[in-house]
Amino acid sequence: MRYLLVILDGAADRKNAELNGKTPLEAANMKNLNKIARQSLAGMMYPIEKGIAPESDSAVFSILSYNIKNYTGRGAMEALGAGLKVGKNDIALRANFATIDENMMIISRRCSLTKKEAKVLEKEINKIKIKGVKIKFKATVDYRGALLISPRGRKLSQEITNVDIGYIKKGTISIAKAVIEGRLPIPKAKPLKNTKEAKFTAKIVNEFIDKATEVLSKSNVNKKRIAEGKQAANAILLRDASLGLPDVKPIEKKFGIKFCFVTEMPVERGIAKLLKMHEIKFESAKRGIERYEKLAKIINKNTRNCDFLYVHIKGPDEPGHAGDPKKKRDILKAIDNGFFSKLNLDNTMICVTCDHATPCSLKAHSLDPVPVIIGRFRNGDNLRFDENIDSKGSLGIFNGNELISKILHMDEAIK
Repeated sequence: MRYLLVILDGAADRKNAELNGKTPLEAANMKNLNKIARQSLAGMMYPIEKGIAPESDSAVFSILSYNIKNYTGRGAMEALGAGLKVGKNDIALRANFATIDENMMIISRRCSLTKKEAKVLEKEINKIKIKGVKIKFKATVDYRGALLISPRGRKLSQEITNVDIGYIKKGTISIAKAVIEGRLPIPKAKPLKNTKEAKFTAKIVNEFIDKATEVLSKSNVNKKRIAEGKQAANAILLRDASLGLPDVKPIEKKFGIKFCFVTEMPVERGIAKLLKMHEIKFESAKRGIERYEKLAKIINKNTRNCDFLYVHIKGPDEPGHAGDPKKKRDILKAIDNGFFSKLNLDNTMICVTCDHATPCSLKAHSLDPVPVIIGRFRNGDNLRFDENIDSKGSLGIFNGNELISKILHMDEAIK
């Protein structure tokens, strides 16, 4: 028996008037996924635990069976996934290219860039010099990036606030916060503890943001974007400061089988690398059904080489953040027609779930539990993969770090 875990990033949602009172999952009517659901056991899951609206990183860390108390934060995962080497004394942060107006007020927290634009801006940002530290910035996908701060003599601390109005730092994780887009100021990094290290780190982060704003305002990339009527990527928002990497047991030693992964985004890649999973490369410039068909082809080709394959599909999350339920519905349809319709599930136990809900009405992650199916064991009722599944399912409601054990012991549970 092989195992396939598919995480649909942010697919869970809430009922929306634009979809006649349905959620995007309900409106998508995913016939291929629902066929799998009808042969599965089902339930609902809090990705971390009840009461937390998680970011993807902490949710995935939990879903892959790890305790977030042992987590250092998202920044390190972004940096690791971007190919940066994170030392034990380094501070890493997740970065967003953003748009601000002439009064330094945020117009958009996410300014999408082409690969070429992002690489030019990355090169310009890496010319920034700050006394007492070494700076390394890496642009990754779309508006995303990672910042690595290496100390030169003085110690650094992860105990600083986020410089991003969409997330509140709570210990080593961030809690998503619903944000009304508008003219809001870039917050200053502040120490969360009254230590020299935290105060120094906050000062460094604020200095970097000020200098990056100056560099970006002079960039020819942004001058050209403005001339073309596009928003300028003229600021950087930072969040999820983390010191070094978590000390964790590799997942293969934990469960005694071979784990592989396919991801589209740096943060999930970073987590999988941290856990010593084997990477299966997936790159595609195509969008829509063709992209998901290629992904399914790669999965079918590689499942025989893995005992447990983790696949993370980013698509549904982004229209959730944009507040576009119709686009989210259409992406889910494309995933169903391009991916789930093409999967070869012979001798494979599949689990499908979400890392969190991203309701279009909030444009942010929420506290809501997410649907889970594990199968295929039976033929039967009209079970569907959507937010109503808990009333019909047999797995009950559980926390994310229980999922892998449930999957691996499902054969025993149903005997």
